[in-house]
Amino acid sequence: MGTFKEHSRFQLEATKLGRSVVFQVTVFERKGKGTPKLYAETHCYDALQYMIQFVVRDASTLDGVIERFVAQLLHRGFNPQSYRVKTDAGRWDEWTSLEQVVKANATQSA
Repeated sequence: MGTFKEHSRFQLEATKLGRSVVFQVTVFERKGKGTPKLYAETHCYDALQYMIQFVVRDASTLDGVIERFVAQLLHRGFNPQSYRVKTDAGRWDEWTSLEQVVKANATQSA
């Protein structure tokens, strides 16, 4: 099964139906046999569906976690805007646009 330890944290801002949501995501690393894998989970409350849960399993990099999370957001009607990562010093980096990731997901879906 392996061991879990915290890998990183990031915030992702998305909009849906004119409302802005900032997701707080903690990414865990699972070490076991072979290559370490990343796992992340978060949720939000929606007026129409109450709670929506997002789970990413077995990603190999933080970028992979963010890409899979963006794909889930798009599938559920959110418009991902930007994200930022918490540094080792405990501060948040600057917000980074997700425009390229959203475009890549749109072309893969088409």
